Amino acid sequence: MGKQFHLDIITPTSIASFDNVDYVRIPSLDGLLGIQAKHTQAIIGLEIGEVRITQNGKNYFYATSGGFADIANEGVQLLLETAEEASAMDVNRAQNALDRSSSRLDDKTTNLSRTQESIKRANNRLRIIKRFNQNK
Repeated sequence: MGKQFHLDIITPTSIASFDNVDYVRIPSLDGLLGIQAKHTQAIIGLEIGEVRITQNGKNYFYATSGGFADIANEGVQLLLETAEEASAMDVNRAQNALDRSSSRLDDKTTNLSRTQESIKRANNRLRIIKRFNQNK
């Protein structure tokens, strides 16, 4: 493996493959983790956050709700619950989701942890959309 590597993003509904990746930053359970070619082999748990892929000097942003990273000699596989590419995300939909979830915080009949996770996912989408728009 040279200075670049192969990356697969695998979700229950899709697979996206990238060749010649220079760098990937993932939201591990212990904080942000950067991966370059020849990284030590590992399996790492991921949480809600941003996946940033750098390929040929260009950054690509994905929102994820968690999963695992499998780092091997052959490349990296991100096994994710969800992966939404920033250019395909709708800011109004993300804002509406945040508003709906936030309004449920005071409702004693809702599951508080589910509501907090929904808020975290919506805020993550909004943050990634903003970063994507700044990097255009």
